[in-house]
Amino acid sequence: MSSALVLSAQAQEVLETLVVSGERVAPVLSSHVMLNREADFPPGARLDPAELLQTLPGVQVDSRSNYAQDTRISLRGFGARSAFGVRGIDLQVDGIPMSTPDGQGQLASVMLDNIDSVQVLRGPIAALYGNGAGGVIALQTAAPQTKSVSVGVMGGDPGLQRQTLQGDWRQGAVAARVQLANMTVDGERPHASAERQQGAAQFYYTTRHQLDVSVKHERSNDPLLQDPLSLRPDEWRANPRQTNQAAEDFNTRKSVAHEQTSISVRDNHGATRWQTALWQGERAITQYLGFSGDGISSSGGVVDLMRDFAGASATLTREFNVLAMPADISVGIELAQTEDRRRGFVNNGGTAGDMRRNELGKVESRDSYALLQLAPTTDLSLYTGVRQSQLDMTVDDYFVVAGNPDDSGARAYRENAYAFGANYQLSDQWELFASRGRGYETPTLTEMAYRREDDGLNIALEAALNRQQEWGIYYRPMVDAEWVLTQFTIDSENELVVDQSIGGRTSYRNAAATARDGVEVLGRYSLGDQWRLHASAQFIEAVYSTGGLDGKQLPGVAREQYQLGLQWRPFASDALMLGASVQQRARVFTADDNTIYAPAYRTLNLSAQGDYLFNQLNLGWWLNVANLSDENYVGSVIVNQANGRAFEPALGRNLVAGIRLQQIF
Repeated sequence: MSSALVLSAQAQEVLETLVVSGERVAPVLSSHVMLNREADFPPGARLDPAELLQTLPGVQVDSRSNYAQDTRISLRGFGARSAFGVRGIDLQVDGIPMSTPDGQGQLASVMLDNIDSVQVLRGPIAALYGNGAGGVIALQTAAPQTKSVSVGVMGGDPGLQRQTLQGDWRQGAVAARVQLANMTVDGERPHASAERQQGAAQFYYTTRHQLDVSVKHERSNDPLLQDPLSLRPDEWRANPRQTNQAAEDFNTRKSVAHEQTSISVRDNHGATRWQTALWQGERAITQYLGFSGDGISSSGGVVDLMRDFAGASATLTREFNVLAMPADISVGIELAQTEDRRRGFVNNGGTAGDMRRNELGKVESRDSYALLQLAPTTDLSLYTGVRQSQLDMTVDDYFVVAGNPDDSGARAYRENAYAFGANYQLSDQWELFASRGRGYETPTLTEMAYRREDDGLNIALEAALNRQQEWGIYYRPMVDAEWVLTQFTIDSENELVVDQSIGGRTSYRNAAATARDGVEVLGRYSLGDQWRLHASAQFIEAVYSTGGLDGKQLPGVAREQYQLGLQWRPFASDALMLGASVQQRARVFTADDNTIYAPAYRTLNLSAQGDYLFNQLNLGWWLNVANLSDENYVGSVIVNQANGRAFEPALGRNLVAGIRLQQIF
């Protein structure tokens, strides 16, 4: 089997759940997918997506060590502007979106214990995936293959305790899984404790007509997530383990209740294949911020948000021949909507006071797309695709009083994207690929909420448009080795950047233009059954290219990032696996003016794990020591924070261990 087809088989999940449906995936798209399988994941508590993503080039994962603020994820600089959560990146779990139609997303509510693989798609092809031009992060679980019950216990620094319970069942074409988890953590800084309970149930069924049906319901409840808040650079240097005084004065904290149900049906067989999915859920958030918000035109220092969301998608793929050349064409539609009931109240030292905000925001999207893949020869593959999006945003303001005018408003976006590219198979080991495309990224409803000076919805914000091109070479000398080199350029106009962030009000603006040029390298190599090496590197020059900020580096984006990992199995089995990894990251600027930056850092992590099977009883254990040198570094920055508190300290040296017992029936 050629190298392209091998990688294509690995990458089929992310492609088929989004654009390409079915098992026959043309190799032209394979080289655009970066893949991590379960064997690539380091042992850990599975509370942070950074555990699964950190070794992939192009991905910058900023762990805040603060459960009240979601992990920051950016792809080639997309999403770096986010003050919280994920922006500009399409998040998926088993093909079901975890992002709203306007581009907001998070993975904090997802149970990561049974993630079988993570696929990251970036580059021009990502333009075909809708309102997330930065790329796609797709997490996949695997259906149960046996009947079993397992329990797990883990604990460590800083005061972490987590318990899990899981039941798997398989009977012929029917399978099911139920999971429960409970977590508490004290936090390394004062006022940083957290509690989280999660549950999920998933049902799988393959009909006699070979239709795959999957139904999933998941629920996550975070009753208390304390927020120690960020620090000024001088505070961080003096004592990175301190807490912002405002956290104590206003009892900053957050509670989240998330619930989601989805169903997908897929036909993988024959020349005509199809899939469809439906999803629905709600997310309730109450958050106490680090200020009172008592001004009549303020939005308050207490956020009360209830979000309802739903969507549906359908894709049809047909195989055919064009002048004796094999071809696939896929067409699809996706409909989605969110409804945010957002209220704000004065924060009276940790209790909710008078109302300062009451509005209803709605986002509706209607997308259609098509992708054509063609193989003129056995060595050459071509593709081209388009996507058209209609996005309507409306806000109805119900808090209209003296001193606070009507902030209602509406904005419609109509955007188009395209991509085309080619792969050429030089030999069984070498493959070249190149592509070009145009993408877009609309503002989110949250980003449109404020203007820098005036009241009202920021309807002046335009969608950011980008033109991307990349080329690369893929080398697979043997089954257990691969090397990928990718070079890319991205030119954008109307880039969405933070205009001002103060008092809980973050406003955005369109920058004139930005330019990004970068190189990414990924290498994996196995030496027999004992040694496995993983290395990745990324270099990105992300700067403003016109206007008063010409030449300034985009804040929140590290220019260089390196990862190196080594795994040793001394007995050539799962009985004992020892691992070591090093990560190095360049400095990160906190604001557009590039005057303040979080320093560069290097961390070393060590791990050990083992698996033993006694008859039908499986015993697994793991141990992970992170930041072995106890380096003081900034895990994440808050971009363009006007009050100067932009540094979020990372954890010092910390040890976490776990054990899992599984009874197989």
